[in-house]
Amino acid sequence: MFIRQNGDLSAVVAALNASQAVIEFTPEGRVLTANDNFLRAMGYRREEVVGRHHEMFCDDAFRQSEDYARFWKDLATGKFQSGAFKRVGSGGRIVWLQATYNPVFDRSGRVTKVIKFASDITEVKVQAMDAAGKMAAIDRAQGVIEFTTDGVVLTANDNFLQILGYSLTEIKGQHHQTFCDPAYVASEDYKRFWEKLAAGEFIAAEFRRLGKGGREVFIQASYNPIFDDTGAVTKVVKFATDVTETVKRRIRNEGISREIDGQLGDVLVQMDGANQMASGASSASTETSSMVNAVAAAAEELSASVREIAESMSAARGSVEGVFKNAEVANSSAGRLAESADAMNNVVSFIQGIASQINLLALNATIESARAGEAGKGFAVVASEVKTLANQASASTKTIGEEIAKIQAVSTEVADALSLISGSMTHVLDSVSNVASAIEEQHAVTGEISANMQAAVSAVHEIEESLTRITGAFSSVASSSESVKANVERLVA
Repeated sequence: MFIRQNGDLSAVVAALNASQAVIEFTPEGRVLTANDNFLRAMGYRREEVVGRHHEMFCDDAFRQSEDYARFWKDLATGKFQSGAFKRVGSGGRIVWLQATYNPVFDRSGRVTKVIKFASDITEVKVQAMDAAGKMAAIDRAQGVIEFTTDGVVLTANDNFLQILGYSLTEIKGQHHQTFCDPAYVASEDYKRFWEKLAAGEFIAAEFRRLGKGGREVFIQASYNPIFDDTGAVTKVVKFATDVTETVKRRIRNEGISREIDGQLGDVLVQMDGANQMASGASSASTETSSMVNAVAAAAEELSASVREIAESMSAARGSVEGVFKNAEVANSSAGRLAESADAMNNVVSFIQGIASQINLLALNATIESARAGEAGKGFAVVASEVKTLANQASASTKTIGEEIAKIQAVSTEVADALSLISGSMTHVLDSVSNVASAIEEQHAVTGEISANMQAAVSAVHEIEESLTRITGAFSSVASSSESVKANVERLVA
């Protein structure tokens, strides 16, 4: 750039110094001077920069590069430089300058110095870089496609092309309907969709689209109208993320969830039935408990009765044993009575023998008294008396013998009866002993039954408590199943 010296030169320089950051360098890049605007932008004082090389405002990488050497070589040969430049201010602060480097020539056309006019665009550049960084990040992470306001494809990034399976040449200039089901394209909804976008309305949702070959694709996308400075929509930018696998998994999970929901419904029905059965079983258990308690009480009473019967039978056995012993004693006495009767019979026989002898003697005495005549009359009287006594004795012994025979018969009958009684008492004693033993066994059995019934009562109580817990568990499971069912229904919804 050639600056002509004329009358307006001072006014131009003053205007530039007032509005621009201005710094002057030698053709080799050393600072000659700098105005206040430049010093404020870079954060230096004038004495800190004058005489220093321009490289103080550059980072190490650029300062040591071939581009930097060529930059000053071109300026030294008179080539004008302009653009947005990244520079380093005081303390390493990054400063962005929109600047022009203007070589100044002498009359011979030789470059004598370089004047730089700059504007601090750091804030704008940072914002632009932030926006560009965000766009780059979006471009890396999402599918991006741009449309005209009526839906014709302008461009698309690689991510979007990979999602749909197309190349850019296959879709550029094509309408958005290429990615949609024909039925949807023919609908009023599709027409209103583009009318809203053209009117500047933002749309974001999950969309079903068709990729190359009719492949079903699901995307989470936003359609963003882009406005110019007048507020008119110039194009529509779509940012999309491929959620096909997620949606298919969700659809699959919805099917599974519906199956689970149905199964949980069946479980709830079955749990309700089981709960009712458990309640019925609990009621039956309560009734059974009452009956078992009654049976246990009856068993206790039976055991007490059997115990009393056993005691009575033991006493009866003792009495029968006493009777049996007394019968044996009576039998023994009857035997001795028979023996005494036999002995008395012998005595009677002996007396009868004596009476016969006396009678014979009386007969002889009578015969002899007859022989003696008158002298023997007295003796005859005596003999007659003796004979009478002998006859009476004989008659008495006969009567005694008959009575003794009767006694012997009675004693024999008594002995026989006592033998029969003894035998019967033996059978009675054996029966009583057997009954007593049986009753003892019954007592033991009823005791065992009573103990078992008591155990049964405890078991029934435990069953009742278990059924109560089971009923509670069923209720809890049913409640949990209801909650799970509700959650599954919300999941499906």
